[in-house]
Amino acid sequence: MKKQFTIFILITAAFLAASETAGYAGAFLRYGLDARSESLGRAVTADTHSAYSVFFNPAAASHVTEKQVLCGMKILSMDRNFAYLSYAHPLNRGATVSGGILYTGTGDIEGRDKYGDQFATYSYNENLFYLNFGLRPKEFLSIGVTAKLIWARFPEFDHSEETVSSITFAYDIGAVAVLPKYTDISFGLSARNVKGKNSWDSSDVWSDGSSSYDYFPVSWSAGAAWNPSFNRELSFYADINSVDLKDYGHGFGLEWIRNFENNNGSIAFRAGTVSGWLSLGFGYEFVISGKKMIVDYAYTHEDISVWDPHTVSWRFYF
Repeated sequence: MKKQFTIFILITAAFLAASETAGYAGAFLRYGLDARSESLGRAVTADTHSAYSVFFNPAAASHVTEKQVLCGMKILSMDRNFAYLSYAHPLNRGATVSGGILYTGTGDIEGRDKYGDQFATYSYNENLFYLNFGLRPKEFLSIGVTAKLIWARFPEFDHSEETVSSITFAYDIGAVAVLPKYTDISFGLSARNVKGKNSWDSSDVWSDGSSSYDYFPVSWSAGAAWNPSFNRELSFYADINSVDLKDYGHGFGLEWIRNFENNNGSIAFRAGTVSGWLSLGFGYEFVISGKKMIVDYAYTHEDISVWDPHTVSWRFYF
């Protein structure tokens, strides 16, 4: 146990030495996802306990053992919307397929003329549709890939309500490994949004329109997760992430889970940091008519908006 603790502390120290990430195109794909990962500082690249972690590392899918529907939303300021829905279906021999959609956008954008009078209200949205496949070729190794379709849409520009939209493709790859001698610790590595971009063509809106591209940076992540044998109620998570191997961020999370008697559910408390921003949350698992459900909540501190984000997630098992 002492060696395992030392390994995890050394990895965590290296992760926390990284600097904060900067902003690039495709930011909605780097803005986290569900309440559990938010409260754990998004440090779930090596996590194998939640199907939500597929968003951060496609290899996590191979550890899903139950059919489940996952959904949720973020409560954000400045008329921003963020919601998602996904489904995970385990197959035979450590393989799992999953798919889902992610929607984000801003509404009530005021269009005003040169006199300051409002003449219209616009909206902007970005959407992700993905299909994932995870496989465990060896007991200690999991691999996965996610194919993504990204659709972005600018609001109406003129009296004919023409829009400029972009439909492009990207993919994620990842792996999770467990050292044979230290099975309490798992390691993860992933590359997300490879080949991602927005492709704009305004020729349908303006006679002198042109084509342009906004390329997404590749999001690299490396992480470790530790579920110590001396206390299975505790789990520790640490991540380092990079935007195109230039700007760096880190995440750290702690989770404590207490199971109820007769295996009728559990309650979890979590805390973490997203590149220095505090995150807190909890989860509640319960059973209705023999079906398991989990509700998660997270609060994340930010310095970029009027109020801090709140995230709510639901997991339904079949």
